[in-house]
Amino acid sequence: MGRDIIDMNKDAFWQLIEGAKEQCGRDMAFMARWLEGRLLGMQPEQVLKYYAVLSGYKETANKYGLWTAAVLIKEDGCSDDWFIDFRTWLIAQGKEIYMAALENPDSLAGIERYGNCEFASLNYVGYDAYKESTGRSIYQDCTPEIEKKMLAEVSKEIRYHPMIEYPLEIPDALIVYPKLGAMFSKTYNAESYRSHSMWNTSLPELKELVEKGADKVRKIRMEGGKNREKKKKRDGWVR
Repeated sequence: MGRDIIDMNKDAFWQLIEGAKEQCGRDMAFMARWLEGRLLGMQPEQVLKYYAVLSGYKETANKYGLWTAAVLIKEDGCSDDWFIDFRTWLIAQGKEIYMAALENPDSLAGIERYGNCEFASLNYVGYDAYKESTGRSIYQDCTPEIEKKMLAEVSKEIRYHPMIEYPLEIPDALIVYPKLGAMFSKTYNAESYRSHSMWNTSLPELKELVEKGADKVRKIRMEGGKNREKKKKRDGWVR
């Protein structure tokens, strides 16, 4: 498949991911080897572009709302490093699932989970292939300008959930992402999370985002209550 790609762009990137998914299924070690083999069949500049596209999609998924969803999904929480590996795992699920997750993280409730939803080795496939082909480090050759240009390109198709920017505490997350919340509540006692924050609110910027997110959830709750009252009145009028 790699030899059929003349120019690496976001469409060719997803073509590779879908091919890897079809050939390797849930075997992430096999998928990493399969992708590296295809990249080794390309010219180094195409491997460089692959790396830039992957970096772009990791960055477009670098949102607190998706991080919140990852906490609800994963079995043992989600640290900074694990969130990076979660994003590469999400990319490995293919374009349709990836795009749907950014538009509504709650869509991940219907996705099969495996490997603790982490795919660390996918971060290094492009690096390894480029190093073997050129003897150089892709970190040096993939300049900030290249990454910035590719980020702008991959961002064009992204549609985000309205709460994607906010780090939510567990009780609020259950409101915003109800399907994931229902899955979480089957295993954990959500009420026990009311007494402490799962975010490092000693950081002023993060604390501000947590507070803004909580404020928006309060408004969602209030709006939901008003709608229920309207429905009760409407139903009473009909009777």
